Amino acid sequence: MAVKNAVTNVPALLADFRASLAGTEYEGLLPEPVSTNIREFGSTMMNYEPVMNRFFDFLVNKVSFTKVNKMYFTNPFGFAKRGMIPYGYTIEDIWVDIATAHAYGEDTDPWAMLKTEKPDLKVAYHNRNREDYFKQTIWRRDLQAAFYSEEGVASLVDRVINGMYTSNDVAEFAYTLALFVDYVDSGKFKLVHADEPTDEASAKSFLTALRIASNTLRFPTRSMNAAGVMNTTSLEDQRLFITPKADAVTSVQALAYAFHMDEARFLGRITLIPEIPNHPEIIAIIADEEFLNIYDNLFEANDFYDREKLSWNYWLHVWQTYFLSPFHNAIAITTAALPTVTSVTIAGSATYTPGGSSVYTATVTGTNNPSQAVMWSVLGNTSSSTRMNDQGVLSVGAEEKGKLTIYATPYLDNSVHGEKAVTAVGG
Repeated sequence: MAVKNAVTNVPALLADFRASLAGTEYEGLLPEPVSTNIREFGSTMMNYEPVMNRFFDFLVNKVSFTKVNKMYFTNPFGFAKRGMIPYGYTIEDIWVDIATAHAYGEDTDPWAMLKTEKPDLKVAYHNRNREDYFKQTIWRRDLQAAFYSEEGVASLVDRVINGMYTSNDVAEFAYTLALFVDYVDSGKFKLVHADEPTDEASAKSFLTALRIASNTLRFPTRSMNAAGVMNTTSLEDQRLFITPKADAVTSVQALAYAFHMDEARFLGRITLIPEIPNHPEIIAIIADEEFLNIYDNLFEANDFYDREKLSWNYWLHVWQTYFLSPFHNAIAITTAALPTVTSVTIAGSATYTPGGSSVYTATVTGTNNPSQAVMWSVLGNTSSSTRMNDQGVLSVGAEEKGKLTIYATPYLDNSVHGEKAVTAVGG
């Protein structure tokens, strides 16, 4: 995991630093670096504290940032980095569902043309869910030792990168993998069964399941995403996440055939991931390219020179927002028996107080231990302030009146739901 030989041309690195001093009072202070004068270069630099500080700033902010940009591709989920959003705390994920088709003459009201139909908007809110920092201390004696040779300088660069930037790369990977764990736990993946691929026959079963799933995603459907919206995923927008267990018994050629692609094109659509923690039964996932999302909110390095300890402290601050979009299709291939949902019941008060709130719970009944996670919604409200949150809390607008209907729909199967009618106190 450690970075080695991040810098292969030390004189060129030092020459870049020397050039960065152009236009300052230190221009021309340092000798032109070559392989034979590394020690002289370092000795001259260490006689000037401001120049030493500039060198570490150059090392952390220029060299390491360049290397970390290249290293993002070591994270198998790096393709999902969507860019920087420096302001705000919440990302609003909006989906406009398809409009309803009408037959000519079905509405005989002479004023029908003046009636309105609001777009069927679905919204998911994703809050920033990672705020970390990494710290690295570099001692002056380390700098002195480094400038005895090219290898010493290269080793110092590796230390800085390993200390913070590679650690961030690993943390980023772990955060992303945790998203998949939560999605499986919540029953949000559409599950498709396949035999565990251990030999040629079971490998064919696995490939067949993949091909069926891939073909299914090509057609408009509401059953392949957690939000139950109408969506489709073309072959070109499908990505395969595959575990080592499944990858070991299938060839790229066979996988490409399952997805109707040539090998060269398909290679860029495969992401090898480790076994999903607590879920060894999940051996592959087929998802829309926009299913996984990672946004950077802050990526910043800071430094402080401690004159008492003769050391530099460096911090790398990383804020990010990770989420799996409930509006985009995602199928998990599982070797376990498929859970089913037969019914959903809702428990909670049958009345509400305008301006108040109530908590409701749902019980999902079925076979093979179905997930209890549900989507909550409320219909019949006249107040825009009346809503259900993800925890089953009904918040009622002060001006609300009349009958409301609460719905709980399992992520596992959005064709089944539970409902409960509630009325205003005294209504």
